[in-house]
Amino acid sequence: MADLYAEVVIIGTALSKGLHYSIPGRLAGKVQAGCRVLVQLGNRKAAGIVLCVVSCLPELPQAIKIRPILDAMDELPAVPSDLLKLCLWLSSYYFYPPGEVFDLVVPSGSGNLIRAGDLFCSFAEPAPADFKPGVGESPPRPRSRGGFSNHGPAELSADQCAALAETAPFVDSPSFLPFVLYGVTGSGKTEVYLHLIEKAAQSGGGSLVLVPEIGISAQMESIFRKRFGDRVVVWHSALAEKERRSAWSDIRTGKKKIVLGARSAVFTPVQDLRLVIVDEEHDTSYKQEDHLRYNARDVALMRGKIVGAPVIMGSATPSIQTVYRCYEKRYRSIALPSRIQNKTLPGFEIVDMKLEAGRRGIFSYRLREAIGETVGCGRQALLFLNRRGYDTHYLCNACGHALQCGSCSVTLTYHRKDNRLLCHYCGRETSLPERCPVCAHAALFAHGFGTEKVEREVNRIFPEARVVRMDRDTVKKRGGLASALDAMRSGRADILLGTQMVAKGHDFPNITLVGIINADAGLQAPDFRAGEVLVQLLIQVAGRAGRGEDTGRVILQTYNPSHFTIESAVKLDYDAFCRQELKSRENLQYPPFTRLLKILVTSADERAAREGAGLVAGICRERARSFRDGGRHVAVLGPSPAAYVKLKNRFRWQVYIKTWTSSDMQSFTECALESIKADSGLRAVQITVDRDPATEL
Repeated sequence: MADLYAEVVIIGTALSKGLHYSIPGRLAGKVQAGCRVLVQLGNRKAAGIVLCVVSCLPELPQAIKIRPILDAMDELPAVPSDLLKLCLWLSSYYFYPPGEVFDLVVPSGSGNLIRAGDLFCSFAEPAPADFKPGVGESPPRPRSRGGFSNHGPAELSADQCAALAETAPFVDSPSFLPFVLYGVTGSGKTEVYLHLIEKAAQSGGGSLVLVPEIGISAQMESIFRKRFGDRVVVWHSALAEKERRSAWSDIRTGKKKIVLGARSAVFTPVQDLRLVIVDEEHDTSYKQEDHLRYNARDVALMRGKIVGAPVIMGSATPSIQTVYRCYEKRYRSIALPSRIQNKTLPGFEIVDMKLEAGRRGIFSYRLREAIGETVGCGRQALLFLNRRGYDTHYLCNACGHALQCGSCSVTLTYHRKDNRLLCHYCGRETSLPERCPVCAHAALFAHGFGTEKVEREVNRIFPEARVVRMDRDTVKKRGGLASALDAMRSGRADILLGTQMVAKGHDFPNITLVGIINADAGLQAPDFRAGEVLVQLLIQVAGRAGRGEDTGRVILQTYNPSHFTIESAVKLDYDAFCRQELKSRENLQYPPFTRLLKILVTSADERAAREGAGLVAGICRERARSFRDGGRHVAVLGPSPAAYVKLKNRFRWQVYIKTWTSSDMQSFTECALESIKADSGLRAVQITVDRDPATEL
């Protein structure tokens, strides 16, 4: 029998390529693409993923000794063929080492470096006996026989029927096509998802459903389990390791084929995948902001393309990029223009806070009056402010100094409950000083307000009202999120107060009033996407009102009532906003008309970060000149300090690359990174590549 060799990517290493190992005769047939294997790496044993098996080796330096694979870890490949292709695409597209990609994809505890004698868990491992629901998970679940409950599908509207008629053929005979389910809030997008998933399941196919945050997956899980029972498995980062391993086993063996989860669920090994759904596709939570900086929406599109399955992207406010792709006819848009049962969309009322300046309060007279009316008649209100804490910052009236985090270039937020100043980026805590640390005057005064102060004010004004606050501070404890949601749904709370997590996906039929306390927050952010993000958020949070029998209303407090973004949100005219925004971006040559990539240079030393960014910019400009000589357009912007020049004790500078095609971005960045890695002057800094950046952080 001819000798066989395997190309193996070592899990968790930064090696840019796989290593070759021989396959011993005793392992013939057990080593195949996607399997985990145990190999020798230097003087230690390591786990790797087999990329391919070949009968002859490529040309290698004579000094390289080909070692044998020590053992095969799986009877069933840990990474199926479609997921293997996806991982290699991720590595190439996001310029990230393949070994570190696999380290993120394969559950921890089942694919890291191994001590001698260690064995991996079997993929047939049963669910652990001590299983407990995690944060935001629902308790079990009564079910009928066969895994399906008695909760049947709801009666569909004409628009929903039309949406199904257009998408269902691509599930029956799977083929790739991106669809955009462009439906107003409350239009019944979820019911369309459920019908399509049922269609896939009837023919034995699997479905992958992504939601932007764990809080949304908790509500969606309840809906999905009522329809599909225990055929549903939930996947997100808050699962304990045993839960993750059990869930992965159920998915990989095909025991469960309906996967619902947050961002990382896009990497789960769903068998016979016939349908991919990305709910709230516009949400920036789909972008991972550290390590592998991927966008789960874009990865989902590639996954659908690899397996040949339709990808359904749903939103009331699709991203500008997605809207543009629809204009280009690259995505097929399907409209759900009305709420189910023809329920009325909420009406807006603007309060110009400039006219309320003399009151110096959090609430305008109109919003305060409306809250009282709503609670008084037994209805519920939602108050939205996208800032947590009590006081947003402290300033010295003598010298103007703002109390900042010692590790980050951001102001500290005061949290009254803990009587501490807190950095919302690194978590650093400190006590509130009596005097200014710069001039020593006792002239420190609080400015701004967050959800904690708003809660105190609501309790003062409406002492009989039952208030639930939902932000990162209140839901960080196990079960906190589920408790808050249940209080609203059961009617044990009158007012829900929270940050952006209350704006997405939740359905509270008894909420008839939404109060947007500070609609201008984020409007002046140093980011060309600021207007897009704000109008999406305002329309989404407004959509929580009037989803039951009673018509909803929204009171929006702003200092900029004539700003186009505010006007678009008030009119619920997202199309008009997109048209104007696209014109502006085309004039300025911003995405989606161009492609952007950010190279972030960081160091614990300020000078090293600044000079390192200068070196990177110089290398990129030199490469750009040769590209332009070849007729390809590349622009190099920077170096410049990041929006927050210091985070977690590291100084941050950045260089932006702009190209006009994706292929030019790929080839240019590959060449530039090759030179950057070879430059000895950059060994003292850390370099991170962020393709298609979603924020300026």
